[in-house]
Amino acid sequence: MATLKENLRLWDEGVAACDRGEFRTALEKFTGIQDPSAKILFNIGTVQMALGQVQPAAKSFSSTLEKDEHLSVAYFQRGLANFKCGRDQEGLQDFQESYQRLRRNALIDYKQLGLRYKLCACEVLYNTALVHFKLGQTAQCREMLLEAQKIKIEPRHNVIDRALESLDRHQTFQPIEMPSNVLFRPATSIIQNLEKKDYLGKAKVVSSITDRDDFSGFEPLRRPKESQTKSLDAALRLEGTPHKVVRDHIPNSAEELEVHVGNMVFVAAQEEGWCSVSFNNKIGLVPAVCLEEMEDKRGKGEEGRIRDSKVPEPPRSKPPQPPVRPDPPARLPPLLMPPKKALPTPPDEDAAFLPPSAPPKRAPPPLLRGSDNGLMLYETEDAPISPPARPPPPRPPSLSADMPVVVKVHHTDSYTVAIRSKTGASLRDLTVMVANKFEMSEDVVTLWYKKEGDEDMTEITKDDDMREAWSTVREGQLTLWLKDRKDNKEGVSPMQFSKVVALHDYEASEPGDLGFMEGDVITIMSQVNEDWLEGRSRGNVGIFPASYVKPWDKPLPKEGISCA
Repeated sequence: MATLKENLRLWDEGVAACDRGEFRTALEKFTGIQDPSAKILFNIGTVQMALGQVQPAAKSFSSTLEKDEHLSVAYFQRGLANFKCGRDQEGLQDFQESYQRLRRNALIDYKQLGLRYKLCACEVLYNTALVHFKLGQTAQCREMLLEAQKIKIEPRHNVIDRALESLDRHQTFQPIEMPSNVLFRPATSIIQNLEKKDYLGKAKVVSSITDRDDFSGFEPLRRPKESQTKSLDAALRLEGTPHKVVRDHIPNSAEELEVHVGNMVFVAAQEEGWCSVSFNNKIGLVPAVCLEEMEDKRGKGEEGRIRDSKVPEPPRSKPPQPPVRPDPPARLPPLLMPPKKALPTPPDEDAAFLPPSAPPKRAPPPLLRGSDNGLMLYETEDAPISPPARPPPPRPPSLSADMPVVVKVHHTDSYTVAIRSKTGASLRDLTVMVANKFEMSEDVVTLWYKKEGDEDMTEITKDDDMREAWSTVREGQLTLWLKDRKDNKEGVSPMQFSKVVALHDYEASEPGDLGFMEGDVITIMSQVNEDWLEGRSRGNVGIFPASYVKPWDKPLPKEGISCA
């Protein structure tokens, strides 16, 4: 079985061969990978398309979708392969599935996955229109092309305009295909780490007691070389340091000396656990663990000092006395120390809906005695202290008329969008922008906002209401709600803009879901459809099934705490 390193190397070599135009070599590299992933299978199908092997390419893209059923670009490629094979109905289904996987997005950029390609929705609709034209469905073909013309992005999409002209002349047009060198590529950092790297390098001997020593490895009790031993013979005289033998040593080679406990030897040099010693006019090696250093009394005079030593004598005068430090100032008694003030407990997020409870009423602690020069003395540390004067909080910067503001619009039965607008835009201008964003008629658009500290929404019917709504801008963001006039007539779901309580635990299975525990209170932001709601709980925002919650009954107030 091939290792991960071998598979990565084959993947990189296959991509490099495809860049050189050697598609057969690239196909051999990709097919040599054992247990291929969805990315490798997609690369195999793309290379087969470049070689004209349309039928095998369709099977490779089908295998890709078995590994990853959400890969929209794989549906697009399989639809193109089925179209070239003459399977028009299968190709039409693949293009339609690819468009649904886009989820109303104008494009999907696969760069983060290693595919340097942007799949645009207009390209998918263009190929869908081509299949309709081949099936003789001219009306559906024109509808798809007009829809694609509205959402085209890049200059290369002008082919859609030329396709409409060909349709008017009852002539066919060519499909949009991906380039043959567009493949899933491995990460560059992973490929660079395939080769071994020597981060430490080779050690270098900087200093050694042995002449011309270049050994930098690891060896226990490495004996000096014969040339090094001979160079020390001249130095092995009585000038060595005296040592006492504490363990018997039996020599194992001619270079070693036999010593016994109690012998005195003179050590001239020591290297890696071995000592070069002189004993009984003999020179040899003895392990350092068998020796113990002795005090050298040679050359000492009557006073026990070394006469011929080059080390200077220590000074005879006594050292000066250290300075006397003054006593530290007396600490104030505990009664005069200011009381410690406990830090406030951070508020709970769920307690944000509850007003603060009244502070407990208690009498101040009794005085110990009267004031002395304005200082009040108490028996306990709970003496009331006036809080220090704090500077007023900085005022928020005033919004300029030309400063852009993000307008966040929540639709009651759809989704949430963000629009960039100038501060103070009129109700008419903002209504037009919202209607264009949601692709709705201006006559059915009504905008609502919430006043400061008010949970109910107020409809914006005139410019005065719009100016009051602009006053609620915080941190460059204005939050509005959008309702259709038809929804106002038919009535909005009672779940809208209210609070619900969780009946069961719900674990988020996708990034856009909102997870919660049984009993959590959730604020409803919008209704996605009949089965899903969008809400906020514990600082998180997401969607969740409506069957997991029920309307929240506000608890009755008790002991001075009321529920808002």
